[in-house]
Amino acid sequence: MIYRTFALSLLLCAASTAHAEPLSRGGAVARALRQNPQLAAARAVEDQSEARGAQADAAQFPTVNITLGVGPSLKAKLVPGTGSLSTENTYGDVGLKDLSVALGGQLQILQPLYTFGKISERQNAAAHELKARRAQTDMTGAQLAVTVAQLYESLLFARDAERFFQEISHWLERSAQDTQHEIEKGAGTREQDLLRMQAAIGAARMGLHQASAGKHQAEAGIVAYLAYPTGSSIEPKEGALALLPHELPDRAKLIALASQRRPELRALAEGSAAFDALALAEAAGNYPDFFALAFADGAYTPGREVASSRYVKDPLNGFYPGLLVGARWSITGLMSTQRANENRAKARELAEMKRWAELGLPAEVTKSFEDAQRAKADDVEAEKAVAIAKRWSVQASADYAVGLGDVREVTDATQAFVQLRIASYDAKYRYNVALAELERAVGGFHAPEPNALYPSREE
Repeated sequence: MIYRTFALSLLLCAASTAHAEPLSRGGAVARALRQNPQLAAARAVEDQSEARGAQADAAQFPTVNITLGVGPSLKAKLVPGTGSLSTENTYGDVGLKDLSVALGGQLQILQPLYTFGKISERQNAAAHELKARRAQTDMTGAQLAVTVAQLYESLLFARDAERFFQEISHWLERSAQDTQHEIEKGAGTREQDLLRMQAAIGAARMGLHQASAGKHQAEAGIVAYLAYPTGSSIEPKEGALALLPHELPDRAKLIALASQRRPELRALAEGSAAFDALALAEAAGNYPDFFALAFADGAYTPGREVASSRYVKDPLNGFYPGLLVGARWSITGLMSTQRANENRAKARELAEMKRWAELGLPAEVTKSFEDAQRAKADDVEAEKAVAIAKRWSVQASADYAVGLGDVREVTDATQAFVQLRIASYDAKYRYNVALAELERAVGGFHAPEPNALYPSREE
């Protein structure tokens, strides 16, 4: 029992530290694009489309029907000199000695010759559907990459904020202790000063709680999206949250890239083509199918002689082959026409959705582009303001320590410093996430170009 408990403990320890190695942005996205079950499900849908294409291909090959059977039969002898008459009555005076076992079967081979597009257009539809499904897989992967990027940047944000609030809390607690000592010594410090300090400590602790919760939530999300074992620890390679070192290209260039690479446009175009091809296949239902048919019927019964007459067919003893070329026409009124119209309407629906997507692409790219521009500008201003607020806080604390300042100056400066520092973290987070969204907007997560706006490959 002791050994089993020890082994279990080792397994738990191994599970909890299995993925403690540093994880980069590109590594996180790349692993998600390999391991996430959502992509596995999307690829399973691709396999379904590929199987439907194989079914359409199989329709052009011969259809073979084979029937085999065994059962009782009567023995029979031919009248000498004739080809068909038996010397026995059909059912009169039948005994067990007159019965035998019959072995028989049928073979039919039907080969389509020309179907007016029923087969070929379904093959085209299946090929277009497969391309559309692959584009949808890329869409799923792109959205997945953005989600992982948000989680990763959130983790960096929360870690930095947690460290910052810990420092602020410690500093405020020391200041509150100094204030308490001044009150106890009767140095003229008011109790209201201590209350303001304690209120600031409470606010800092609430910020610490929020940052800690955000860190654990981001870690749990990354573990889930990267398909790590439950309880795995995440250690980012980046020591702190910082702006990604990418210069934004010209917006017009980004819009042009989006028009070329967005998987949504490919999915809608291929889907529309698939329904157009399926409409042609359904419309071909108004025309006949030409085919070649080869068949053979055969049976063998021991004790039953073969009738050699060309006018009599013995179903229980003999071999009868044949070959036909013919046409088959199923007349269903307007059924085929209306099915074709339904698929044409679906094709038009997807074509209009594609047109709307093309019209909306510039706006989507512009939104992410401007979000990134604004976040970068905000970060520049926030860093300047943080430096100013820090100087203000240091001076206010120094003045208060020597009795030349008011505690409100200290708490006001501290509050401004905290707000601006968090605003600086937020600007960096928004900039990096905006780059990830811009990468998705231009269809870059599955593009072959290595210079991505947001990293999506192992570093």
